[in-house]
Amino acid sequence: MNKLSTFQIQSITPVDIPQILELNQISQPHLSFLSLKRLKELAEMTFHFRVIKDNETIVAFLMGMEEGQLYDSINYSWISERYDSFYYIDRIAVSEKYWRKGLGKKLYDDGESFAHQMNKPMMACEVNVKPMNEGSIIFHENYGFKSVGEQDTEGGGKRVRYMIKDLT
Repeated sequence: MNKLSTFQIQSITPVDIPQILELNQISQPHLSFLSLKRLKELAEMTFHFRVIKDNETIVAFLMGMEEGQLYDSINYSWISERYDSFYYIDRIAVSEKYWRKGLGKKLYDDGESFAHQMNKPMMACEVNVKPMNEGSIIFHENYGFKSVGEQDTEGGGKRVRYMIKDLT
């Protein structure tokens, strides 16, 4: 495995889509299932879609969206109804082999830098509390995110906590 300093963040290209889909699917239940068609639709809505590769293998990705998208996600809608301008982290995944190597933080730092460039006053996301994703909650709290609400999703099968980080 390469040293962290050799990992480069890149914008996605169309050839990255199959690897991103694979990483998304193995990251369930923390991420929801995506079809190839749906991932391509989301990629069109995503204004900041970044990957980290180890050689040619995608080992992490982050999808960042802004307000005003025609996105039918209950979570995106919850944020959109409450905030006028934001950088919304729709999903992030890091391959298990690369956990605790700083890749998530590297992607968030990149997203925060982009959000500042785009004059977004906040970053927003949701984290599962049912099933509990305590590691993600701790990560977000350590990164400066604060809880702003919760909601049941998937007919009560999941519950998410909405979190924001003020960038002003």
